[in-house]
Amino acid sequence: MLLYLSLMLILLAIILIIYNWKPNKNAVFIGLFFFLVAIYGLTHFLAVYGKSAFWLALFYNNISPFMLLSGPFLYFYVRGTLKDRQGLKPKDYLHFIPAVIHLIGIFPYLVTPFCYKKEVAQLMIDNFDNIKLIKFNIFFSYKFNFVFRLSLLFIYAIYSGILLWKFSKKKNNHLHIPEKQLKITYIWLVSLISLVLFLVLNFIILTAYLIFYSSDQLRQNTLIINLSTGMSFVFLAIGVLFFPEILYGMPNHKSDIVKTKRKIKQSKSVDVVPVEIENDPFIELADKIKSYFEIEKPFINPNFSISDISLKMEVPQNHVSYCINSIFNTKFSKLKMELRIEYTKQLLQESKHSSITIDGIAQMSGFSSRSNFYSAFKVVTGETPSDYLNTIDNDVEVIN
Repeated sequence: MLLYLSLMLILLAIILIIYNWKPNKNAVFIGLFFFLVAIYGLTHFLAVYGKSAFWLALFYNNISPFMLLSGPFLYFYVRGTLKDRQGLKPKDYLHFIPAVIHLIGIFPYLVTPFCYKKEVAQLMIDNFDNIKLIKFNIFFSYKFNFVFRLSLLFIYAIYSGILLWKFSKKKNNHLHIPEKQLKITYIWLVSLISLVLFLVLNFIILTAYLIFYSSDQLRQNTLIINLSTGMSFVFLAIGVLFFPEILYGMPNHKSDIVKTKRKIKQSKSVDVVPVEIENDPFIELADKIKSYFEIEKPFINPNFSISDISLKMEVPQNHVSYCINSIFNTKFSKLKMELRIEYTKQLLQESKHSSITIDGIAQMSGFSSRSNFYSAFKVVTGETPSDYLNTIDNDVEVIN
């Protein structure tokens, strides 16, 4: 089970990293943390229960320096979420020093032929106790590597918990964060740090068995530990899959707090904004985004993306994501489609005095292909463009 759950978490981590590489660095950090923790679980399974020398040789020790980055990535994610900040500062790269030192220490092993690594892996499969006889790092023993890796992750998890505790005490900052988003993200961070500490405890027990007991005792007595580790992976995945809003972090609006109910006026061209939002500090930004859509119509650009809004508004992208998902109450892809279709409907009505084709109007509205346009139009309006034309004016002749 640990094998499949590790692979599941690795897949989720890769998706998080790929889709958030540019727009959301905090999501990339948590994705990298998931990836490294899952790789640790996968490598443990291959070393203790696996039968493939190839896969064990591929994973074991080759990627061990990166394991020392799991703690820093957890810290970067928690800090960035609490401070509503993306990316790293120059001094943050100091956290990479232990991994670099470890990489230098295993360099002689890294450059050895893969056939040698397979032989070493086969020795471990035949008798895992052979790991105690093999020199993987020129600086440190295998015991030090295991203990230091877990100690580092434990320290970072504790420090991340301290940051969260300090944040909870600063009630004045909470006023600038949407209440619902604050609550769900705070619960997620508490759960995340608690699960990490639980995982560290599990890995400590596994390491103790590795150091002080035989390989047979390790296999027989750690099944429950492996199961609980796998279930922790499941809970981490559930947090992201079922509560994707946690990826927006805690958007912190530092301007004046909105203290009274405000109403976002409905646009004739955009009908996706809720009628009334109460006490949300991001209503002003939502109004600006809405005006941006109405006046400049950026969605007619086929390559229009959420980052375009962020650049125009000069705000972090997670603030824009929050406005779209929580205030507009929709997804960006759906919002973009509906904006384009509404604009298309305007052009269709205005085309009764011209010979422009429906395909031409689709291109003017930002659709990259005829099929995408017809599919989107059907989804939004329930009818085809031609049927829509017939309903507004049966005498309009449009070249199709």
